Amino acid sequence: MRYLGTSLTCVLIASLFVTGCGGGVDVGVVVSPPPTAAFDVGAQLNGHPLAGVDVFPDEQQTIQVVVGDTLELDSSGPVSWETVAGTAAGIPTQTGGTLLFEGVAFTEVVSTPGQLTLAISANQPLAAPVSMTVYATSLDDASQTATFDIVVTN
Repeated sequence: MRYLGTSLTCVLIASLFVTGCGGGVDVGVVVSPPPTAAFDVGAQLNGHPLAGVDVFPDEQQTIQVVVGDTLELDSSGPVSWETVAGTAAGIPTQTGGTLLFEGVAFTEVVSTPGQLTLAISANQPLAAPVSMTVYATSLDDASQTATFDIVVTN
């Protein structure tokens, strides 16, 4: 019985040494921290904040407007603004530029890395709603883009 106690003690001590020196296989797992948003975008319609509109990268928001409205998108970080209407390729915005699509004129009153203001007009009543998409892409991290679907009615 004395030999059993000594043997057991030796096994336990050896186990501690192996554990202490990190014996066995060392598996390293690197977990990247979650990406942080480079910006978020809020909106105003005719000078009044739109409740519930706070869009982050990889999010999409639909905003309903009527002809005659002015829509302002305000970014908390520097972004490039791009518009897409129909099957047209993305068009970078510029102050004073106008995008004409299906009878609606989207005039870019202000286009800076922190703000895009669109004045929406039409020469005649619309036969159906007209949609345009605005993309806000971070100037710091081009993989971060927020999307706005603008739907215009009479």
